[in-house]
Amino acid sequence: MRDKRGSLQETVVSITNNDEVLLSVDKFPFKTTLSLFTLISYWETKADTDPNCNVARIIELATLLRQTPELLEPIEDVSIIDKHINTIDILMEDIFPSALWENDLKAVVVPFQFESFYATPKLEELKLLGGGNYTEKLNLDLKTLLFRQTISAYTLILEKFYNANFVVEEPFIFTIKDKFKRLERHYKLSIDLKFMEVKPLGELKKLTDGEINFLINRYNNLDLWMEKLPPERFEFTGFAIYDFTDVTNEETISSLRYDLLEKGSVNSPESFESLQQKLRVLFSLPDLQLGLVTCPSLADFDTNYSRKLWSGLVLTKMCDMKLADINNSIYEPVIRQGHTVVVEDLAMFQHPTNIEQKLLDAKIRNLIIAPLHYDGHIIGMLELASPIPGELNALTTIRLKEILPLFALAMNRGLDELRSSIQNIIKEKYTAIHPIVEWRFTKAAINLLEKRERNATSEIEPIVFKDIFPLYGVSDVRSSATERNKAIQGDLLEQLILAKDVVLAAKDNLQLSILDELIFKIDKYSQSIMHELATGDEGVILDFLRNEIEPLFEHFLKRNPATTFEPVNAYRKAINNPSRAVYNKRKAYEESLYLINETIASFLEREEEKAQEIFPHYFEKNKTDGLEYNMYIGASLLNTGTFEPIYLKNMRLWQLMLSCEIARRVQNLRANLKLPLEITQLILVPSSPISIRFRLDEKKFDVDGADNIRYEVLKKRIDKATILGSEERLTQPGTIAIVYTLQREADEYMRYIDFLQYEGYITKNVEHLDLEEMQGVQGLKALRVSINFKEQLRHDIDAGDELLAIAKNATLN
Repeated sequence: MRDKRGSLQETVVSITNNDEVLLSVDKFPFKTTLSLFTLISYWETKADTDPNCNVARIIELATLLRQTPELLEPIEDVSIIDKHINTIDILMEDIFPSALWENDLKAVVVPFQFESFYATPKLEELKLLGGGNYTEKLNLDLKTLLFRQTISAYTLILEKFYNANFVVEEPFIFTIKDKFKRLERHYKLSIDLKFMEVKPLGELKKLTDGEINFLINRYNNLDLWMEKLPPERFEFTGFAIYDFTDVTNEETISSLRYDLLEKGSVNSPESFESLQQKLRVLFSLPDLQLGLVTCPSLADFDTNYSRKLWSGLVLTKMCDMKLADINNSIYEPVIRQGHTVVVEDLAMFQHPTNIEQKLLDAKIRNLIIAPLHYDGHIIGMLELASPIPGELNALTTIRLKEILPLFALAMNRGLDELRSSIQNIIKEKYTAIHPIVEWRFTKAAINLLEKRERNATSEIEPIVFKDIFPLYGVSDVRSSATERNKAIQGDLLEQLILAKDVVLAAKDNLQLSILDELIFKIDKYSQSIMHELATGDEGVILDFLRNEIEPLFEHFLKRNPATTFEPVNAYRKAINNPSRAVYNKRKAYEESLYLINETIASFLEREEEKAQEIFPHYFEKNKTDGLEYNMYIGASLLNTGTFEPIYLKNMRLWQLMLSCEIARRVQNLRANLKLPLEITQLILVPSSPISIRFRLDEKKFDVDGADNIRYEVLKKRIDKATILGSEERLTQPGTIAIVYTLQREADEYMRYIDFLQYEGYITKNVEHLDLEEMQGVQGLKALRVSINFKEQLRHDIDAGDELLAIAKNATLN
């Protein structure tokens, strides 16, 4: 790829530490020789080509050097330099101007080495060169350092002998610690090679344009380069001038920018410590302290949620600060008005608030508090603090402005990550917007944005899914209201008995007629709830005990501690809980109900997740005294719009199998329940597809249209259905009731029942039932099957077989 002049077009390569370099040597492979002869050649050439140069001065320097023959020869021993240091000083005057001698960071070195033989005093003081630990100063491993030096040497060879401008752009950055403050300082190395030249040793090998391009495109394979251009064929002579520039600020800000773009940069303890150390370098303050605090809305200030990203000087995740503490403190103008506050010396405050006092207790005297702005809002605060008054001042805020946007960006990302985590939980546990239909909501939002560009009053379009097939199921705790009432009755009776024991014990020494009246009232309440608990009885009895019996305990204990201590202690121990009432039987009921619900829910969620992989569908569940769930399947729910009837059949069979397995799991659980509750199972089979609409006011889906309302009415009333001609409830423990209206639905489910009898899920007993009419609901029929709890299933679910796999095989066959 040569141009018309025959020279290779310039190629720029950026070398990074992540490149996989191929270099099999462990030292710089080229021969390098220190020589001052190149200095004479340079000045003599300049005298011939530059009419503006001082020819007399050049002749003087060349004459001086030629009068010292030792300096004209290749210098193997650098002690020769010391021997002729006066001559060297004169020769170097134009390279090291005397006016800059004290402040410059310059040195003369052997080509491609880091040992100087002539350097400015400040550079020698910093010890950037010498010592041999270059890999540590450059934060490079030896292999990468050798690679970069070798590829640089080859760029010079290509430029001089092959007219190919192959440029490597990657400066060396030396990092050392300041000897006084022990903070890192960064120095960029610039290399002047005008006094160095490369010579071929022997005949120069010819390379075609194609070979040169082949090498450049494989710049990281230096073993290949060394094969094509052997290093022993070249020698670098003369010397290089190293010029260092302090780039601490630029490097630190660049590093801060990189760190703050990383995920978790403001909420990880390790990242936070790294940020603090870099700010110490940037401001050259070894004792600088960093604080970062989000600024929530004032209404949320005292909530735990608002403090998730608090890493402040005193405003930390675990601090006891309240919004009231902010008033009149140094934080108030930052949070409320967005001002930057500079405090020269906290100790000068005559009336410090709680905030200032805590800062002083933490040995903080001097600080800056700056708001972090993002998208026009204050999202947080950055704090810089020092124990020494005056170290941080108004001038510090100038440099601070460079980095505040970086911290604001990182803070906003941290808040977004937090909000995203919370939204994921809400979406998973609570929201009605199921992932399967998110595409439709996204589409509606995009359409609304487009409409608003034309009409600001536009409203979001209705979201309706038509012709979908619902599957409804419920696993209900049998007689849950009755069991709950029994538990309340038992606890109230126990508490009344304990109260009666206290009053009887007090009567031994207090012959008061009013105590007999209290005993009469206790007995009357006990008898009234013995057989039936009426609405309001619980509140009335507890009010009586708390207002008329319990206030007497202290008096009873004073008058007759010997007889009343035990019954009073027994009563108090029994009500020592948040409800301040006996709660044993209710606790047993609630714990048993909770275990049943969690068992059903966890199994249902696990199996439903697998069902989504077979065919995507909408699913929602609701925990009550048991668990009910809705599933919708159909073409309109999917962005692709594809649907086949076999997937509906598969889901119906899967639902029936699921109900059997839920019953088996609850049956196995009963032995571990404090109250052995039972569940009933019901499946409702609609006669036709329905439509559902998302209700914006209720944030949930509901049936759409008058024709579909009957399905919703059925769901609300079907659990109370009774068999025609009797008072027997359709739903019974140990069975599954399948409610339908058309014979074709019964025929379909009889096919599934026949299969599940073969699999061992249900027994041979199948009941065909007509149901009593209910308000607004007529003509219902039901199949009722009994679950097989005794025999082992042909496919053991707990052993790893999946319900869906069995159902899928059955529907395909």
